[in-house]
Amino acid sequence: MRVIKIQRSIRKWDDQHRRAGHQSIRDFGREFFAKENHIEFALEALLFGVLVVISAWPIAAAAGAIGDLL
Repeated sequence: MRVIKIQRSIRKWDDQHRRAGHQSIRDFGREFFAKENHIEFALEALLFGVLVVISAWPIAAAAGAIGDLL
């Protein structure tokens, strides 16, 4: 009977891999938001909130109408 041994090498993320173009999603997000204009980001977040409220309004109205019928 033969025994097959499989050896795996485990890489650790260090500065060498980051310089080679490998980047974690956390580092990517941190760099992206560091470059982002904070006022523009706040304006887009506010606009998104307004759109969510406008979209939820008919759903809430429909739920209230169904509640009145029951």
